[in-house]
Amino acid sequence: MMKINIAQLKKEIGSTQTFSFQIPVAELGLEKQEEIWTGDVSAEGFVKNKGTIYEVAGTIKATMNDLCSRCLEPVVIVLNIPFCEEYREVDFKELSEVSESEVTYFDGDDIEITDLVRENILLAKPLKPVCGEECRGLCPECGANMNISTCNCNLLKTDPRLAVLQKLLPKD
Repeated sequence: MMKINIAQLKKEIGSTQTFSFQIPVAELGLEKQEEIWTGDVSAEGFVKNKGTIYEVAGTIKATMNDLCSRCLEPVVIVLNIPFCEEYREVDFKELSEVSESEVTYFDGDDIEITDLVRENILLAKPLKPVCGEECRGLCPECGANMNISTCNCNLLKTDPRLAVLQKLLPKD
């Protein structure tokens, strides 16, 4: 659990407090994902007292092992995810002038950020991870990894429905 105790921070508007957490992936509920998350997840940043609102901002770092979506080779992806969220005490809920979706509520002297960290990791996870932008992928004919070797497959096949248009082009 990632709880930030803000008892001291509540005493002075405008004050800030830093935090730093290391948490195992299992405590975030990410181990059930199809990719393999490695190491611990870290979150560090600050909390700022803005009166009735507490701004929590910082960076989350997580590492995952996955397969490149182009060449299917293993790839290690390091996520550095910035975040910023506003929290308000439950006591001030009825005084809220902002919509419910913009502010998260907390009770007592602790702000729980475990859900915030989990959500940001899942949203930042790449849909199609690649080993590099220059990755050439696999040959659609023979399946050879184009990053390692080249093949003799003819990749310039014309769609049979458009073959008639090929006759319109001048032959060099």
